[in-house]
Amino acid sequence: MKTNLSISFIQSSLNYDPISGIFTWKQRHGKGRSVSVFNALYAGLPAGSIVSSYKSKTNYIAIKINGKSHKAHRLAFLFMGENLPDEVDHLDHDGTNNQWSNLRASNRIDNRKNLPMQKSNKTGVIGVNWHKAAKKWQARAVDCNGKRIDIGRYDLFEDAVNARKKYEVEFKYYKNRDAV
Repeated sequence: MKTNLSISFIQSSLNYDPISGIFTWKQRHGKGRSVSVFNALYAGLPAGSIVSSYKSKTNYIAIKINGKSHKAHRLAFLFMGENLPDEVDHLDHDGTNNQWSNLRASNRIDNRKNLPMQKSNKTGVIGVNWHKAAKKWQARAVDCNGKRIDIGRYDLFEDAVNARKKYEVEFKYYKNRDAV
């Protein structure tokens, strides 16, 4: 997402608490009814609302500034004086938790290494499933180019799990990805 927002504009409009991860509206200065109405209704209160992302099926906090919606986790990077990354990874998989310690600059491939276990997972292990036709346990993963690969098929569930875990270590998957 490209943004025309400057750090000075963001910091003049919002407060960000990196420990709680919450943005609040700053009081506006100036004269006129719109300024006094804004201050009475919003100044000091949390900014943004929870929105669902269709692509990732995750909830995020979005803050509307000048008529355009911005994800709070991306604004946090700008607020903290960092370059805006391709993607922002929430370490705990909670898109509404914008604590600075929970955010990591990422890209598409690295972000996918931290996906949580899907609700439809029947084995309890990411990347391991029963292959009906082969009547074996299958270990699969995503390679560094984002393509799905078969690690192998195994008679024993434990062998498929071990193969998948070995792959995760070799290709630097994140340790907390089994958390739901």
